Amino acid sequence: MKNEIIQTIGQAVMLFQDASEAFDDTAAEVMGLNRTDLKCLGIIFRNGSISPSEIARVTGLTRGAMTTALDRIEKAGYAKRIPDPLDRRGILLELTKKGESSIGSIWGPFIEVGKRNLSKYTLDELKAIRQFLEDAKNAQFEHIERVRKLKLPKRS
Repeated sequence: MKNEIIQTIGQAVMLFQDASEAFDDTAAEVMGLNRTDLKCLGIIFRNGSISPSEIARVTGLTRGAMTTALDRIEKAGYAKRIPDPLDRRGILLELTKKGESSIGSIWGPFIEVGKRNLSKYTLDELKAIRQFLEDAKNAQFEHIERVRKLKLPKRS
């Protein structure tokens, strides 16, 4: 019984990941961005203001790819470069009003549904869900380097 539940949870996680990918693909399309740009915009949203080098660190993008992505995000009007108050030569990125409004329009209603869904659970169940998500996230990051080192046959 326990193994069956574990298996169905694994399947549910894969389906959830597919749904998340589809939602993000749709959001990127509506915003006129690609998925890399959307990922960078999400990092700016979560941090308030952040340096390009920090975004590059989190995403793994090269300096050139980072600059290109940020140029597209800025040109689309979702974020802007501002002077870093702690480093006169540095810049930070922050959302524009258009960026805040667009993110709110797309993710706001989705977040409200999530809150309603989570409110059905007891405090102990919520703690278990949170712990599962933390464990799953940590497992993903732990396996990134292992997967990078795999030598799989290339397509011919």
